Amino acid sequence: MLREPCFRKRKYSTRCRAMLACRQRAVLLWSQRAAGANGIRSGGRVSLAERKSSLKGVMDDRKAIVKGVLAAAGAAALVVFLAGVRPADLSDDGRRTVIRIWHVWGGPMLEAYRRSVEMFHAAHPQIACELLYVPNDLSNNQKFYTAVVGNCAPEVIFVDGPQVAEWAERGLLADLGPLLRECGRDPEAFAQEFWPPCWRQCFYKGKVWAVTFCADPNFAFFWNKDAIRRALAAGEVPEAARSRIDPDRPPATIEELDRSSDALTRLEGGRLVRVGFVPWGVYGRANSMFTWGWAWGGEFYDPERRKITADDPRCVAALEWMCSYAQKYDFRRVAALQSTFGSAEQNPFITGRQVLQVYHVTGLDEVRRYAPHLEYGMAPLPQPPGGEKASSWVGGWTMAVPATLADPAKRRAAMEYILWACASAEGTRLSVRTIVGFPGWKPSPFFEDAAKDPDLAVFADILRQCKHQRPVMPAQAYYMDQLDRAVDRAVRGELAPRQALAEAARNTQAFLDKILRRSEGGGP
Repeated sequence: MLREPCFRKRKYSTRCRAMLACRQRAVLLWSQRAAGANGIRSGGRVSLAERKSSLKGVMDDRKAIVKGVLAAAGAAALVVFLAGVRPADLSDDGRRTVIRIWHVWGGPMLEAYRRSVEMFHAAHPQIACELLYVPNDLSNNQKFYTAVVGNCAPEVIFVDGPQVAEWAERGLLADLGPLLRECGRDPEAFAQEFWPPCWRQCFYKGKVWAVTFCADPNFAFFWNKDAIRRALAAGEVPEAARSRIDPDRPPATIEELDRSSDALTRLEGGRLVRVGFVPWGVYGRANSMFTWGWAWGGEFYDPERRKITADDPRCVAALEWMCSYAQKYDFRRVAALQSTFGSAEQNPFITGRQVLQVYHVTGLDEVRRYAPHLEYGMAPLPQPPGGEKASSWVGGWTMAVPATLADPAKRRAAMEYILWACASAEGTRLSVRTIVGFPGWKPSPFFEDAAKDPDLAVFADILRQCKHQRPVMPAQAYYMDQLDRAVDRAVRGELAPRQALAEAARNTQAFLDKILRRSEGGGP
């Protein structure tokens, strides 16, 4: 059975003492590690300049962690919880190995995920899983950092794919190579079982740090056939464009997409009431930039030179195209229309306020759930001039083991669960159904199931052809912020696309160089 957190066997004062001790240990460990990385000596005279330089390096390098440890009430509450739970409290008979799993699934997905874990228990009665919902955000990430350095981390943690390299660089994750071998899996052979972009985002500096739990095929192009037919019947499509608008055929090229979007966009009294397409609306500005930059044939990172390439001319061309929509439809009018968009039944694709859309597989699930009678179509992304055909990239969640997990039995149990959930026939079929996703593991029988569903088959084909994943380097979160800012300023007309992306590249390169220097012992 699943075990729930229990505080009844501890007195409050005991938990407080444990919490304070864990927090103090975390601060001390971070200070010692930072001091070593920045060359602070344990003996002898140190000049004032050296002390200032070293202190600055420590503070810069660990600023977010110290804030999380000393200021975040959530982090403190987390340590209280962890300090109050021991294997003796959780094991029924002392023979079961208990592993704690920090997961990201809430609502209906949580219940489905629980059921999949119960299936794991049925096949592995010697292991007991305790689930704790910990959303992936800055505050909860700091809780994990605190738990790792305080030696009170869970045995299994869900890690967003693009964060794997960053967390590995920080020393938060365990190298899974030895654990894979212990479980009878050769890492090199194991790698061949996964879609290449899925494996690449788990592999950094020659080591395996995570295993893909679910792969997001990003993205499919959707068009609302019902909305197009209504617009044609109502005479809302310009006469010159009517012959080129076919509700049963998607735009195959960017040129066709532009024409379709223009024909389906409608103004009433100077107000935008329907838009054909919004290219910067692909799950956020940064994801939009990745999506269209790769479609144009651009690259965002050169791993050989460790060079940020956001200002690749092809990425610039993609952003210029995005900005053309902001200019011709008026960014402010588009923003005003988007402010009326909702979710579920008020999803703009369902209501017909945005006729052409780019969706993740969860978008398909929402359309099916809230508009079961809607007639729509799905296809790969339209191809830019000279760009990639059916361009796509992979996102998704991975599972990892914290670096400080030392108990051999727990390490083995954690790896057994990860392998079951991420790389077994039963586990991948059950697990991905719980979270509306696709396995990263190619042999999964889920793909046989998907082939019987025409819509899922489109996403499966996109995943099979996928070439890209977000850059595997330890400044990914910062890079996303910079791209988000660049696209936003460009579509608002505040900066030219080339200037905006050059600024993002310059800022991210400086941030990445700083991380790499410290990693290699070069100081701040």
